[in-house]
Amino acid sequence: MRQLKQPEPKVINLGGIEFLLQPYGSSYGFPFVISNQDFTISFGEFNNPSFFVKFCSLALWREGAIAMHQRFMQWAERLGLMPLKPEGLSHVDFSFDYHLPVIDFDEDNFVSLSTKDTQYRKDGKIQTFKLGESDVVLRIYDKVAEIEEQSGKSWFFELWGIAENVWRVEWQVRKDILKRFGIRTFADLQDGQGDALRYLVTEHSTLREKTDDSNRSRWPLHPLWIDLQEQIYKLENQGIYREIDQQAILNERLLRWNM
Repeated sequence: MRQLKQPEPKVINLGGIEFLLQPYGSSYGFPFVISNQDFTISFGEFNNPSFFVKFCSLALWREGAIAMHQRFMQWAERLGLMPLKPEGLSHVDFSFDYHLPVIDFDEDNFVSLSTKDTQYRKDGKIQTFKLGESDVVLRIYDKVAEIEEQSGKSWFFELWGIAENVWRVEWQVRKDILKRFGIRTFADLQDGQGDALRYLVTEHSTLREKTDDSNRSRWPLHPLWIDLQEQIYKLENQGIYREIDQQAILNERLLRWNM
C-alpha cells in the first residue's frame, strides 16, 4: 500500500473482526494502524509496548471500559498473542452528563486546586469552563453544542432521550494522579475509580453557590455538585487516599546514596 502510495485504507479481517488497515503509521511511532467503530489499534513488532489501543466513544458508552478491554484481550488471544506484562493506562476520562436548562454559575463559583482556568464563549454565551492542565483537567461544557459544532455524535441524543441543554462534567486524569490511587491497569481502574473520583470532586475542585463570605471554601455546594458527589459515592472504592510508591522511595534512596 505504501509503495503504491495508495491513499485509501483497505478492509482486512483479523481474529474474526473487520478493520480498516490505514496506509500510514501512527504519529507516535507505530508502523501499523487498524481501526473500526470500536477500536483504533496501533502496533509494531519492535515497539515497546507493542500495542497502543484507543477505545472509541460509542463503544465505551455502549459497553463500558472494562468490557472493551476484555474484548481486546479476547481478540488478541484468538490471534495467538500473549501478554508479556500488564497493560498501562496513559490517561482516563471520567464524564457525567446533566440536563441543565439554566446555567446559574460562572467561573467564580469554582473552588479548585488548579491555578489556571479558561472560558470559551460563542455569540457572548458561555459554552465551556476549563480548569487545570497537565495531570488533572476539569471541563464543564455544553455537550449539545460540541456535538453540533465538532464531533457529530448525534447518537447521544437517543441515549439521553433529549437533544438540548445537556452539559458534561468531564475529568481528564493522567498517569501520575492515577498512580496515587494505585490505578495502573484496568483491574485497578475497576477497583479504585471511586477513590480517585472522590478526591477529584471533594478536594481538588468543587462548584459552589456564592455568598458574602470572603472565604470561598465556606460557600455551600451547588446542587449540581451535591448530586455529582452522591453519584460518585455509589461507585466501588477501596478507601485509598494515597498509595505509597515503594519504587519511588527506592529510587530516592539510590539517588541520595550516589550523591
